[in-house]
Amino acid sequence: MFHPLLPNTADLTPAELENKINDLTKKYWIAARSGNGGLCNQILVALESYKFELQNKNLNNNKIPTRNGDADLDELININ
Repeated sequence: MFHPLLPNTADLTPAELENKINDLTKKYWIAARSGNGGLCNQILVALESYKFELQNKNLNNNKIPTRNGDADLDELININ
C-alpha cells in the first residue's frame, strides 16, 4: 500500500530513504507511546512505502550484469 501524500520515492537516494525510515520509526514510537493508533497506522503506511523503495533500489544495485540477455552461468563455471 502506498501513501497518497508522499513525494515520489523513486527520486530519493538510498541514504535519504534510510534517513526517512529512521525518522518515521522514531515518530511511530512517539505516537504509539501516546496512544494515537490512527497516526501509527498512517506512519506505518508511509514506512512501508519507503522500505519498499529502498528494497527495490538495493535489488537493482546488486544485479549481476549479463551479456546479450543470457542469464545462465555457463561462462562463470569452469569444469576443466
